[in-house]
Amino acid sequence: MIKKMTVIMMLALSFQNAYSKNNTPEVFTDPETNFKLVMQKLLDHHMDKKITKEDLYRAATAGMLSSLNSGEETWNKLLSPQEMKELNADLFGKVAGIGVAIKFDEQTGYGLVLKSISGSPADKAGLKTDDQVLSVDGNKFKGKKLMDLVNSIRGDVGKTVELKVLREDKILSLKIKRETILWTPVEMETIDAKTKLLTIGFFNDQTPALVEEKIKEINQNNISKLILDLRDNEGGGFDQALKVAELFLPMNAIIANTKNRDGEIATFRSKKSLLKKDIPIIILINKGTYSGAELLVAAIKENRSAKIVGTATFGKWSAQSVEVLPNNYAVKYTVQEFQSPQGHAYPGSGIKPDFDVTVPTETDIKELRSKYEIPKRLSGDLQLKAAIELIKSI
Repeated sequence: MIKKMTVIMMLALSFQNAYSKNNTPEVFTDPETNFKLVMQKLLDHHMDKKITKEDLYRAATAGMLSSLNSGEETWNKLLSPQEMKELNADLFGKVAGIGVAIKFDEQTGYGLVLKSISGSPADKAGLKTDDQVLSVDGNKFKGKKLMDLVNSIRGDVGKTVELKVLREDKILSLKIKRETILWTPVEMETIDAKTKLLTIGFFNDQTPALVEEKIKEINQNNISKLILDLRDNEGGGFDQALKVAELFLPMNAIIANTKNRDGEIATFRSKKSLLKKDIPIIILINKGTYSGAELLVAAIKENRSAKIVGTATFGKWSAQSVEVLPNNYAVKYTVQEFQSPQGHAYPGSGIKPDFDVTVPTETDIKELRSKYEIPKRLSGDLQLKAAIELIKSI
C-alpha cells in the first residue's frame, strides 16, 4: 500500500510540472526515485523548516488531481474532511444549524441575513431579514470566506451558538440552539391564477420528492403555464437530477446520455412521467446554472420544446466520482461526460438561451428570491420579468 501510494504521489509532479508548450509531457524517467529525491531536498533545504512529509504528500495528491487533462479540468480535486462534510450536507439536504440564509461580505466580515426559515431556531430566536451578523461565539470573519462564517454557525445538534447582530442602530446578542435543518431547495410561487413559478436550487436527496409534490399540485389545480427557475443551480447528485427530469418528460423519453473513458455511451430514459404534456414551460438560466441543471434544461428543451430565458449556462458537462480515503480526505475525479437527449454537449460554452436577457452585474438573484415576494422582486429581476411577459403570450 505504501509503495502504491508513493507511485501515485510522484505522478503528481510529472502531471503538474512536466508539460511543454504544446501540452505534451516530456519523459519523466525513473519517476519514483526522482520524486523521493525532490521530497527529501525540500525537507532538508527549503526555507520553511515547518514543512513535513504530510504537507508534501497532501500537496502532491492535490496537484495530481488538479493537473489532470493538462491542467484544464478544475473539477478533479482533493477534498478535506471538512469539505467532505459540507458536500454530504448539500447532497443529503440535512445540516446541523439554525436555519438561516446569509450573504457574506469579505471586506467587513459581516453576514447579511437574507431569510430565516419559518419555524427554525433562527426564526424562533427573532433573527430578522437585514440583520447583520458581526460575530459568532466571539469570532469575527473579516478577510475570511462565507464558509468560515457558515461552519461557525453550524455545529452539534442541541448545542447553543451565540450571534452578535447589528439591527439598525442596536447590537443584539442572540443565543440559538442548533437543530437538524432539512434544506429544501424547491419552492413554488404563484404568478397568477394559471401560472406558477417553480424554483429548483440544487439536486439533493430531498429534491425529487419535493418536485413531485409541486408538480402534483400543478396538475390538480389546473395550472396551465409554468416558469422553471434553474438560475444559480449548481447541480448536485446525478441520480437525483435524472429523477427530477423524468417528472417533466413523456414516458420512455431520453433524459441524457453519458460517455465513459472508453467512449461507451449509456442512455437514461424516463420511467415516470408526471407533468401534463400540454403545459408550456419557460426555463430561466444563467452562468450559475451548472451540470445536472444543464442536463435538465437540455432534456426539457429537446423533449418539450421549452423556451429558455436568461444568459448562457456555465458549461459543466461532466460527472465526478467522490471516494473517501482511509484518512477521511476524499478524492473527486471525472468519470464520465454528459450529452443531451439528441447527443449535444456544451462544455465551456454552456447552453444559450432563446431570449438573451442580461442583468446588472450587481444583481444577486438568490438575495432577491430570499427577501422579496414576486411583485417587489420584478423591479430588480429583469429575467423573471421577461419570462412572465413571454409566457403571457403563449
